[in-house]
Amino acid sequence: MILTILSSLFTNHVHATLIISIFCLLCVYFSNFIRMCYYIFKISGPPAYPIIGNALLLKGSHEEITKRMFQVATEYGPISRLWFGPVPILLTNEPKIIQELLNNPNALEKAWLMKLITKTMIGNAILISDVPQWKRSRKIIIKGFTLPILKAYFQIFADKINILTEILDIEVNKETTFDINKLLAKTALDSVCASSMGVDMKLHEGDSSYFESLYRSNDIMMRRLFNPLTYTETTYKWTQGYRQLMKCKDTVWLLASKIISEKRNKYNDENKNNVFDSKAENKNAYKKPLLEYMIDFTKNNPDFTDEQLADEINFILITTFDTTAKTISMVLLLLALYKDEQQKVCDELFKVLGNRDKIDFDDLSKLSYMEMVIKETMRLFPVVPLIARQLTESIDVETNRIPKGANIAIPIFCVHRNENYWENPLKFDPERFSPENIKNHHPYAFIPFSAGPRNCIGPRYAWIFMKLALATLLSRYEFHTNIKDTNEIRYELEINLIIIGGHQVRITPRKK
Repeated sequence: MILTILSSLFTNHVHATLIISIFCLLCVYFSNFIRMCYYIFKISGPPAYPIIGNALLLKGSHEEITKRMFQVATEYGPISRLWFGPVPILLTNEPKIIQELLNNPNALEKAWLMKLITKTMIGNAILISDVPQWKRSRKIIIKGFTLPILKAYFQIFADKINILTEILDIEVNKETTFDINKLLAKTALDSVCASSMGVDMKLHEGDSSYFESLYRSNDIMMRRLFNPLTYTETTYKWTQGYRQLMKCKDTVWLLASKIISEKRNKYNDENKNNVFDSKAENKNAYKKPLLEYMIDFTKNNPDFTDEQLADEINFILITTFDTTAKTISMVLLLLALYKDEQQKVCDELFKVLGNRDKIDFDDLSKLSYMEMVIKETMRLFPVVPLIARQLTESIDVETNRIPKGANIAIPIFCVHRNENYWENPLKFDPERFSPENIKNHHPYAFIPFSAGPRNCIGPRYAWIFMKLALATLLSRYEFHTNIKDTNEIRYELEINLIIIGGHQVRITPRKK
């Protein structure tokens, strides 16, 4: 009857059809939203208020908001809920539920809120792209991360880390601490550019505007997440945060654009007289570095556009260097705090090296205790503290019905400190990851690289670089810190975990 009345109001049938279509879409949207809310209201969580939801919990500094969010995930589990204004989000730190979620084909889509805050900086890259595009992009990108290709990067990594040691030598025996991550970030990004991109950027010789813009953008994006009033693009574009974010974007994207342009020009000059085998190029049969291979793929597959290429390269640059640099920095900070563990790592390292000064690729797999230390560091301080998904269909988990369209956050930080799965979870204890103890872990109680089909594509790359960097630095320096306990380490939730005040260490020469 409503449709008949609407139709009678318009003599123009096109207008009537348009209005009716919009009306129907709104009815479907609100009915789905109400259905979703009905199920979400059944899930426990802190008291919420009409319209503003749990907005009062989102006031204060990032550090304060981080602790409140993690507290909700821990206290109201196994599944809890928060309302970001009128937008509900579910949280779980229960490995059994996480395993079910991350392997469910209806939970492969990235959360709407995650897409909302990151799209400006990374475009439609593999991190947030819709499932069909993600599947295709993953099949392409992963061909640039095969073991033979990564093994070929080893010497590039070694050369860049040696440049870092020349810079660190200036800091030896100083009484004041410095943030090791600021230097490691440049080394890690330089290594990514020289290896996967095939372009030597010599970033230690340039300014730090790229890094400053990237870290500033992370802060701005999280502020948007914590302010539901900015969720609409129309509203957000009027804010100062939007203008600041666009400035950061221009600076960050300039590096990716420069790398792609330089590589494409060089590549075209070198291959202008070559005959290309498109089938071999699509499979990366020639084991080319990632950017070179993707340029080939873009040329042979017009539906994989230059815009997609730029999105993926920018994303790989950002994530690969930042996560590895922060993990290495955190390992060094914790080893500076726990000197006995630092000594154990070095004893193993010198045993593997013997009379040699330089480590070889085949030595990396022998550094088993170092690997245990890295894993325990990633357990306590995972660089990616939270991941989020959105359901494309309703699913049943435990006794809960999780409705279609729900955003589900998995706070990896809380999962790794879940006392039901980790005894004395705040204690730094690398022995948790000994061959004997690791057998007793739930497979989804430790997920620093995410898990399931949509997990991280570059863990082997990270392991090679992290072990080589730590072996080189620890063989040369002893690390110290003014921190007396891990409880003194302050952190806050951004796209990656931020250590407030940086990774402050001092170094002295290592006595072998």
